[in-house]
Amino acid sequence: MLVIISDLHLNDGTTGKTVAADAFVRFRGRLEDLAYFASYRNGRPGSYQPVRRIDLVMLGDVLDVIRSTQWSAESQADPGYARPWFDLQDNDQRARLAQKVNTITGDIITHNRGALEQLQDLGGERPLTLPPATADGRPATGVDRQPVETRIHYLAGNHDWFWVIDSPEFEAIRRKITAALGLANPAGPYPHDPAESDLLAAAMADHSVFARHGDIYDPFNYDQEQGRAAASLGDAIVIDLMNQFPHEVRAQLEGDVAQTPGLAGFLNGMDQLVNVRPLLMAPAWIQGLLRRHEIPKATADKVKEIWNHVADKALAEPYVQEQDSWSPFDTVDLLETTLRFTKLLSFHSLSELLSWIQNKIWGGDASFAKFAQKEDAFLAQQARFFIYGHTHHYETVPLYTAIKNGRPFDQIYFNSGTWHPLHELTRHKPREQNFVEYKAFTYLTFYKDNERKGRLYETWSGTLDSRDLPT
Repeated sequence: MLVIISDLHLNDGTTGKTVAADAFVRFRGRLEDLAYFASYRNGRPGSYQPVRRIDLVMLGDVLDVIRSTQWSAESQADPGYARPWFDLQDNDQRARLAQKVNTITGDIITHNRGALEQLQDLGGERPLTLPPATADGRPATGVDRQPVETRIHYLAGNHDWFWVIDSPEFEAIRRKITAALGLANPAGPYPHDPAESDLLAAAMADHSVFARHGDIYDPFNYDQEQGRAAASLGDAIVIDLMNQFPHEVRAQLEGDVAQTPGLAGFLNGMDQLVNVRPLLMAPAWIQGLLRRHEIPKATADKVKEIWNHVADKALAEPYVQEQDSWSPFDTVDLLETTLRFTKLLSFHSLSELLSWIQNKIWGGDASFAKFAQKEDAFLAQQARFFIYGHTHHYETVPLYTAIKNGRPFDQIYFNSGTWHPLHELTRHKPREQNFVEYKAFTYLTFYKDNERKGRLYETWSGTLDSRDLPT
């Protein structure tokens, strides 16, 4: 049995809320239920045989190092200053970057200790258990339950790409993560492509699965020339704009809360800015938040001025400008067009803006299913199931079906969604720039050896009202 989760974005607590520990408690219970029902092999009496092993794959962006205000804790002249785009070939810059990543990682582990211990226990002192089988193939009762081996595999994404850096400084950080999560990853860089881990590739092949984070298909979050062991434009925009803006607004406007109706709610709502997807919709989301809290025009204009100032500063960062190219309209131009309130006004409606962004980045189709159809494992029919994370939107998309060895061979794309709040633009009156927030929870399960009465896959995706209710 193989289970996939992704995009948990567990952070250090400095940028918005993280996933509560009780979500992991519930997930553990669901894993045990999945394993129990997977132990029924063919639906006939006497078919119960406990599963031997569960492979749990964390498909990237699990520990989120990028979403931390600690990146801005020092000025460029200070000893602790570091940025993801430091030169890894420079010993001093690599060491400073490793020190920053190590500090943030340690704080993430501490901030999420209750949640991570639920994962650690799966392969440690408190494994999942199942009833043993009786001689006639039924679940035994009145006897001790038997443990189920659980291997947890970590595959890197774009907010945790530091785990692929091959150096002693980052190996020390990986050892800390491996211990905290109880990972099965061997020593060395964590894989970004499943082929980089024999253990992970074999587990996927056993279940006819091909899975990767999916960031390689997002030009903002993956540099095709530099590969995964390098920063991306997305790192710069998140660190210098999305992380920084809420704190800048609070610093300048917190003194006006008493005399400005709605401002306290607006400032609290700004903590969710990092969850807006795609991030280029951030100015429109801010506009909607201003309207929701009925912020007076003078204050709203001040908020927009602060945003434009922080955005201009982020876009002027030398690393960002170095990404500019000779093409008529490249990714930096796209950032400059969408991340300022003044240019946002050139669009007639928010839906037009979203459509325009999707067309510029993904050719008009935000689903990554089209990329799955280009994977070698798809073209060679080596796998049935293709899984990406990254977009935070759960999907099930039929790709192709054929007859192979005399039996149907269905190929399907799944997106593994997220365990994080989502902010969705309302379909009614989109010009009002209103978004609805809700929490999402998704996991995908794949079976082999006639587990689950011969079924091959099972997916679950749920939502929960994200409002903070009085206790």
